[in-house]
Amino acid sequence: MRLMPHALPYRSWLAGWLLVPLLAGNAVAQLQPPQQQQQPLTLASDPGVLARAALGAERGTLVVGTLRNGQAAYGAAYNPEPPSAPRAIASGSAEQPMFEIGSVTKVFTGLLLAQAVQRGDLKLDDTVGKLLAGKVDGLSPAVASVTLRQLVTHTGCMPVMADGVTGGAPLVEQFHSFDKPMFWAALARIRLTAAAPPCEGAYSNFGMALLGQLLAEHYDTSWGELVRARITEPLGMNDTVITLGDKASRMAPAFAGDRRQPLFDMQAYAPASALRSTAADMMTFSRAILAGASGPLGPAAARVLTPLARYEGAEIGYAVMVRGPEGGRRTYYHAGVTQGYRTLWLLAPDTGEALVVLSSNAHAPMQTVMLAIGKSRYPVPTAEVPIDPKRLDEYRGEYRVTRTQSLNFTVRSGRLLVRETGRGYNALTPTGTDRFAVTAIGAQVMFRRDAANAVIGVSLAQGGSQLDARRVSDAAAVQQE
Repeated sequence: MRLMPHALPYRSWLAGWLLVPLLAGNAVAQLQPPQQQQQPLTLASDPGVLARAALGAERGTLVVGTLRNGQAAYGAAYNPEPPSAPRAIASGSAEQPMFEIGSVTKVFTGLLLAQAVQRGDLKLDDTVGKLLAGKVDGLSPAVASVTLRQLVTHTGCMPVMADGVTGGAPLVEQFHSFDKPMFWAALARIRLTAAAPPCEGAYSNFGMALLGQLLAEHYDTSWGELVRARITEPLGMNDTVITLGDKASRMAPAFAGDRRQPLFDMQAYAPASALRSTAADMMTFSRAILAGASGPLGPAAARVLTPLARYEGAEIGYAVMVRGPEGGRRTYYHAGVTQGYRTLWLLAPDTGEALVVLSSNAHAPMQTVMLAIGKSRYPVPTAEVPIDPKRLDEYRGEYRVTRTQSLNFTVRSGRLLVRETGRGYNALTPTGTDRFAVTAIGAQVMFRRDAANAVIGVSLAQGGSQLDARRVSDAAAVQQE
């Protein structure tokens, strides 16, 4: 979950690594390009090096787990540094520190749905109305029509959060008291963001919590019990829990910057963000998914990665973000933020690699690692190709990405520059005919022309994803600088 300035978690902190910082409105505010490294960071980097890059100068503890050639390795960074690094980190023992994994919890909810579909217990096109018939009154026809497929892919037009978890009291207190009766009452009041689903993918914590509660209702149990019985207990993930009990002392102290933060307990929203875990447990989970149908999770492990919808310039499976071309190098991941923790979980099945990053500081600059990995897995041409400066005027103008986001191109001192609405300009490097690169973040800009050779749009590719924008104004609409 992303923390907005008033601490309300609106969406995943980095649902995509796409176009950062050009389209940072869909990521952490004001991301900066990764710092220069002596060696580029990749999935093969030493986990200790990755940990130090991901924690930066922030306080707290950050643990990285990597899987390569079938071998797991762990590294950690601390601020302040302890006298000696705990052996539990390096060994992957059961005494590793624990962290809130935030919205990575959604992957567990997605896996529960994949298991239910695989077993034939539910269908992706089952609706909210069908599953809650006789249980919740007052649903609007639009809400009742939302399907499980739409909930798990954030295409159900659901609001980010329900009323009842908004402003006012501290967020921790609101989530702690927001129980299932309040949740069902809120569902009856929900108004979708469009007249009827499906919608363009838009992150919804409420929608994912609803999916988890629907699964619990279907099996006449709790979401937490489903996770225990069908995922964590069969895999031996003894440190992946909702309720800490005697494990409370193992939670890494939480921070947001320099400020200590409370733990994030929740009831009805548990399927969206309630789990706590360790790097070792999350590596066990990663192995099970990578093992596919022949592994301990059976065919559901492969199903959970199956793309179901378009999402933010790429695709999404059962709550798992999918990047890369079909039939090519694909990357699967999710990330999360609570008030005091930040998390990244990533799989690269083509190389058999996995990455887990767990931080006890919500401000940890983990985008450094994310961007570097995106650049290494999906490189773009960066060699500069000479271009006649007079041709750059052809690209001036505004290009609409979404209803609220545009890219503006202008020319300054013989260079083409681009900025997202409300942000500063980035210089572009010409790399070919109608092609440019933002080298610092591994992004490629490709202009499109019509039959008359007029520039009509632009595509921006980065990290295995691509967004398209149409030209809505010419150079006259762009402020000359």
